[in-house]
Amino acid sequence: MTFSVALAGSHSVVSSFFIRLKAAGADVLALCPQLGATAEDIADRAGIRTLLLVPRDVMESEALLFEAENLAKTSPDLELIILSGPLSPRYVRALRARIAAHIALVDAPFSGTLRQISAGQATFLVGGTADALKLAHPVLAALGQSATHMGDFGTAMSAKALQDCIAAASSALTRSALDWADAQGIEETRLVHLLETTFGRRMMNSITDPASLVTNTLPGDNAGQVLVKNVEQAMDTALKGVHLTPPRRSGYDFATTRARHLH
Repeated sequence: MTFSVALAGSHSVVSSFFIRLKAAGADVLALCPQLGATAEDIADRAGIRTLLLVPRDVMESEALLFEAENLAKTSPDLELIILSGPLSPRYVRALRARIAAHIALVDAPFSGTLRQISAGQATFLVGGTADALKLAHPVLAALGQSATHMGDFGTAMSAKALQDCIAAASSALTRSALDWADAQGIEETRLVHLLETTFGRRMMNSITDPASLVTNTLPGDNAGQVLVKNVEQAMDTALKGVHLTPPRRSGYDFATTRARHLH
């Protein structure tokens, strides 16, 4: 089935998303620096009905939607915006009041390595109305193998933040345990086998895979910063009155966490 979509943003996955969409037969308008064009290069936005937004952060999202590129206000035929970048849950929820009511909104954060995404094996959490999800289905089906509906618009980004927070806590403690095991003469492979037996291989892979949260760090080993960010994103979803002491304490502890690659 042929469908049209405008792809905007500079997140590292946009090239893989573009390839997946084209392979599915989509007519893709690429507004991404990695693909040789930006929204500023497109003067006539008529005809853009579905916008897949994959920004690297909130600042880029603001530029694409409301500021420099202003796609939310200058695309007269726009019917649907799918947000699939690492954005603050609170920021995402607030977008509903800032974007015209006739434009459907879906938040669809993804999970998966670049290799998995390139193979069409990304998984999505999605939030939005039934009608909005129906509009988004061709795009999400082309990009990944599953999409789990979490609730209204904004719930998927919140759920992803909570998922990342739990993964951050698990990976940080796993690293510490492996260091402690080294100090006591316990071979790393033996402890990993024990943990796999206890918690399951799938869970351990999510914690120890070099391409996952544990070791996916930037130059300079910012492992602690990555974990702290995940905790902060989860705390951003919290409503007034919830107990925040444990996650705040974890955030402080994670700041000194080191990356660790399994042998």
